[in-house]
Amino acid sequence: MKANCRIGLLVVLSLLCKTGIAQLKIISGDSLVLFENALKEIDHKTNFTMIPGPVYNSTKRLGFAIIPMLVYNVDKADRVSPPSSSEALFFFDLYGSWIVGAKQNVYWNRNKWRAIFTIGYGNLKSKFFGVRNDSMIISSNSENYVWMSDQVFFISTSCYRKIVGGLYAGLEYAYGNVTQKGKDSTATEKMHKDSVLVGNETQSMLSPTLVWDTRNNIFWTTKGFYASLNFRNFNRALFSSRDFIIISGFMNGYHSLSKKNERLTLAWRFYFQGSWGDVPYNQLSNYGKGDGFRGYTSGKYVNRSKVNLQVELRYDIWKFLAISGFMGAGKVFGNITQFGQSVWLPSGGVGVYVNVIPSRNLRAFINFAIARQDYGVYVGLGQTF
Repeated sequence: MKANCRIGLLVVLSLLCKTGIAQLKIISGDSLVLFENALKEIDHKTNFTMIPGPVYNSTKRLGFAIIPMLVYNVDKADRVSPPSSSEALFFFDLYGSWIVGAKQNVYWNRNKWRAIFTIGYGNLKSKFFGVRNDSMIISSNSENYVWMSDQVFFISTSCYRKIVGGLYAGLEYAYGNVTQKGKDSTATEKMHKDSVLVGNETQSMLSPTLVWDTRNNIFWTTKGFYASLNFRNFNRALFSSRDFIIISGFMNGYHSLSKKNERLTLAWRFYFQGSWGDVPYNQLSNYGKGDGFRGYTSGKYVNRSKVNLQVELRYDIWKFLAISGFMGAGKVFGNITQFGQSVWLPSGGVGVYVNVIPSRNLRAFINFAIARQDYGVYVGLGQTF
């Protein structure tokens, strides 16, 4: 749930470590149970869950996040559209970072239309390692980074219409107001050295987007494909502070490996991004940020382009629990002629999925990933990809 108009929310969502199993009714008088029971009186097909938990990786202090989520059907008679959802986000950490946000996903008219709305505001402290360091492996030692902060307000909205089969086409508009600062004069000097903005700017973009979606379930997919291709145009005509273009896309595949049931699934994801023009630091290709790749601290490897591929094997042990093993590799680079000069960045790990809303097959997950001189712990709602 990658400043980028959407990046603040996507960064925190990709790092959440949730430790509760909200749907287990252990205490009969629990306020969450009372709230969900009240919803059932209104609509028995409305589901509620709230996942709290710690946030941690190799260069962050301990933080805490809470995501309450409602899952429901817009039209009770529509049995084709996937369930819609409403989420909120509350996050803080011991470095002083904080963010609040909300996300709305809507599917309607027999899955012919879908829309997404995101909004958030916060101040995120992060470690700045520099730009174009992709020809070497970087450790998390303190001499390799300085502290910076992003105070950001972001809002985005998108709407897609089915064209034929699983193909959708639509537009996305996003607006962000970003203020970047270094913690001290040393940090500011390092940011200036890498041509990184210190100050405030507006980032506004319009993106024609194609989506291909044949998944059998949006929350826990065992068959089908999910892909997207985005042409993001940041332009002064849209009141952006500078002109630049980003082309990005991904493709996910899901294959059931068990003939008798769907307990064993092979999932894979390919992601790419390239940028041209006067691209600000927070819109550059940042490995492990906004791409779903696990194991690397965001900010270590930053340049104009990136590619990565992940493969994950998921096995449903029983109704409420699944385990997974995954691995992948990729790299960050300036342009295609510099592809061979950058290092490969592989990682691997294991994960656990807990079914917090069995009727919807909505899972909460926690992943442990090991990479080259790095590691990460990731948790969220749904699938990792």
